[in-house]
Amino acid sequence: MKNNTFNKEFIRITGELGAGLGLNRSIGQIYGLLYMSNSPLSLDTITTTLKMSKGSVSLNIRELEKWEAVKKIWVNGTRKDFYEANPDFINIIYKRTKMRTEKILNNFNSAIEGFEKKDSVSEIQKQRLTQIKEMQNLFRKIAQNLPDNISMPKIKKIISTLTVLKSVLPKKEKIF
Repeated sequence: MKNNTFNKEFIRITGELGAGLGLNRSIGQIYGLLYMSNSPLSLDTITTTLKMSKGSVSLNIRELEKWEAVKKIWVNGTRKDFYEANPDFINIIYKRTKMRTEKILNNFNSAIEGFEKKDSVSEIQKQRLTQIKEMQNLFRKIAQNLPDNISMPKIKKIISTLTVLKSVLPKKEKIF
């Protein structure tokens, strides 16, 4: 990997991105290293480059494989496992964000249902919980109607649609 300063900074940034997506920083760093690599890398190379334990790298690679963010590559003449990144960076982030949002909404819904079952909830609290459930259901409907995969053309189409929608709504009217 050439341009060591660039690669170190990119690996740092993808680690922060991973943490921002609710992952551990190591997953983002491993993906960033593989993403910028010119060729597949072995677990040993990843371990050495990122100064991580082999167990940690192996565990995080398995997690990345589950999301199809990396894949195992056979390299002629060696028995080691090699990996390369799926270059569809946008779709990987999109899928992870969608999955995380759905999990948050499900946990939130369970908590609200638990509150509703309590006898000590006042009338105003019941009204507020109903408002929260309506908002949560709206977010769930939005999440359910998002495509399973995303691409730059789809993103541009969504932005275009939202721009048209924004132009037909009154400027000061609140949607919610």
